[in-house]
Amino acid sequence: MTIVLNPPPILPLSPASAPLSNNAVAAFDARPFFDKALHYGVKQGVITPARLLLIQEDFAKGIVQIAHFFGTAHLRPELELALRRMANLISLYLEDMSDGDLQLAAISLRDKTFLSHSKGGSEMLKRLQTLPDSTLIDRSSTLPEQQRAYLDEKTAAATISLADYRAELAQRQDNRNTIDCAFWLARKMGVARDDLSDGDDADALMRSAMLLIFIDQAEFKPLTRTTFVRLIKAAKRPQATLDERRLNAVLKDAPTEFQQITRRAMARFVANDLPQIRAAGNSADKLLYGEVGQAYFVSESLDEDVREYDRLVAREWDRVTHGEADDPAVLATVFLFLATGLPPKATMLLKEAKEITRLFRADGFNAKAVIDFIDNHAPESTREDLRKTWADDLKPEAEEQLADTDPNWPDTHMARALEYLRKTCCATWKSRQR
Repeated sequence: MTIVLNPPPILPLSPASAPLSNNAVAAFDARPFFDKALHYGVKQGVITPARLLLIQEDFAKGIVQIAHFFGTAHLRPELELALRRMANLISLYLEDMSDGDLQLAAISLRDKTFLSHSKGGSEMLKRLQTLPDSTLIDRSSTLPEQQRAYLDEKTAAATISLADYRAELAQRQDNRNTIDCAFWLARKMGVARDDLSDGDDADALMRSAMLLIFIDQAEFKPLTRTTFVRLIKAAKRPQATLDERRLNAVLKDAPTEFQQITRRAMARFVANDLPQIRAAGNSADKLLYGEVGQAYFVSESLDEDVREYDRLVAREWDRVTHGEADDPAVLATVFLFLATGLPPKATMLLKEAKEITRLFRADGFNAKAVIDFIDNHAPESTREDLRKTWADDLKPEAEEQLADTDPNWPDTHMARALEYLRKTCCATWKSRQR
């Protein structure tokens, strides 16, 4: 099979070509490494005219195969793109295996099948794709269509140089090692792989392990939210320092690679995370759920006293809600007291319900008071949901139900408003309706 492209961007040589001048070789320096290796091999006599003919024939076959793999081999633009893809794959493999040595690359073109070079470049890219591009845990396997899309990107629109390939390979391999090390540390903490979900961050898991190691006498077990609060309190003490013997004991049976990764992680923890922990105003709740510092991993799925966490990180919120902040009626009660300027409580008396209705009908709601209380006292992890509950659900509903502005639906004696408050809040009175 013969393919003619005019002008031919690849394989411009023929068996009868005259030796290339230095200027001719220099003209190809900016082109794929394959071009340079091929021209060098012909010029130096490494690649004979007969071998060059075989390379040209294999190249034509390879173009058709690649074009068919990515789309169709019946359209000229697809063939031209396949030509570039093949040159890029061969260049990546040749430059990597020869480390940029044109002599070694030319010998490889002479001794190995041409299509094996293309396959070599493809396998390099497939290997790159199988390695994680971040430290997020992902157990899913690469699907054929994902592999095809990745090869499409790396061989056409966004070709990858050898330097970029090696840099990305090193980074992805480091991600792989970090994830594996995090799994190893998790086992020592008593966290099974099944307890970790896709999307969990290995860096966060490593950071939690570093916190456990850093706090002397801390039990090496799964980190819960309440344990995290206590460890952060201990880490804030100026006298708290790393005990190298404790770190060495943890790493005693660790593979060498994991020892190195863990020691680097500990150095980053001491240099970067510890100052964040000790910064004024950075509570454990903010470190865990706020926008300060880096992420930590805690086992929130464990059977843990939620109120205990709220008590530790949000004392006023816990006091006002009586530890029942997951009850919509309690939230409604607290929010409506706040919105009308009354001290917040978790239960409502009848006389307080009448006062709330009177104050609302006189001045409306003070929404800012509710939001301020949430932002100043509620646990960080619940604030966004609480703000939405107030603004999107309770506030518009209460404004409608407590109002007495519709002449066709009068509520002069508050009967409708009080019944709404009785059903919505933690009311202490019983309905008068039968």
